[in-house]
Amino acid sequence: MSASAWAVLLTVLVTGWVVLDGAVQGAGATLLQEHGQDGKERRREPAERRLVLGAVGPLLLPGEVWLIAALGVLIGVFPHAEADLLSAGYPVAITLVGSWALRDAGIWLRSRRPGNVWRDVWDVVLVVASITLAGSWGALLGVAWGSGVAALALGIAAVVVTRLHGDAVVAWRLRRSGPLPVLVTSVMVAAPVVGTAIAAWPRLVHGAVSEPTMAALGVVALVVLPVVLALQVAAWWIVSRPLDGRDTLFF
Repeated sequence: MSASAWAVLLTVLVTGWVVLDGAVQGAGATLLQEHGQDGKERRREPAERRLVLGAVGPLLLPGEVWLIAALGVLIGVFPHAEADLLSAGYPVAITLVGSWALRDAGIWLRSRRPGNVWRDVWDVVLVVASITLAGSWGALLGVAWGSGVAALALGIAAVVVTRLHGDAVVAWRLRRSGPLPVLVTSVMVAAPVVGTAIAAWPRLVHGAVSEPTMAALGVVALVVLPVVLALQVAAWWIVSRPLDGRDTLFF
């Protein structure tokens, strides 16, 4: 595989993650509050929160597989780009990793013990971590552009767009709307990734490892990619069916 092919693969993997995990981030950000039919904000009841998490839960682990695969490509094939990104945006990257860990902890721990206080505390953690994760991801894209203004703008945009995306996926799974809004919001969350890849393309490709190394890594990719694709297909097959009690079992 050439450096350009690896760059395309990296873009696809990151795009897959933002589409899948963006829905989880958006649903987590709005877990406690939603717009009522009268247009006013209202607090969600515990049963409604479980429905929301059950709607996007099947996307969580497959999405993280895409992210781990993308990190493998970035570190293995484009080490200079990875080093430059961490050097310029180290605090943002640390914030992203920390909020990612807290978001996942909130999802998995909120129902592990009985009691409203335990669940409510983790729900607050989940909301804050989801917003922070989306914002830090957008800011990291802005760092790749080499602009503080871009980092701020993309951070805010990521928070807004992931909320829309999460709402669209939840509404689709609850059969309150069709798949078109999900397709639209998927494009919206993916667009900054594609735009950043295009802008950073010359620097990214120029910093690739040697051709023999890329060839060796290509063998690994042939083994890993079918697994990633199978998880993607399974995830979207699950969310394409109506929500039922099995989806809320772990939340």
